[in-house]
Amino acid sequence: MDFAFNEEQQQLRRSVREFGRGGDWPHVMEWDEASHFPMEIMPKLAEMGCWSDFFPEQLGGRALGYIEYAICD
Repeated sequence: MDFAFNEEQQQLRRSVREFGRGGDWPHVMEWDEASHFPMEIMPKLAEMGCWSDFFPEQLGGRALGYIEYAICD
């Protein structure tokens, strides 16, 4: 059994990591403590496909699985 990420998963992981490292997140600890998720981040995550992972392709989703969901989370 092969537990390595496939190429698409590796690319998603790189994109999410780059997004997290590239952002200026001065309030991330405050957001976490307040259980707040800033809505202005959502369009950026959607561009990477992190909001449509589980939706079927017929509905505009990517029909991805739990591994991809975990990568985005």
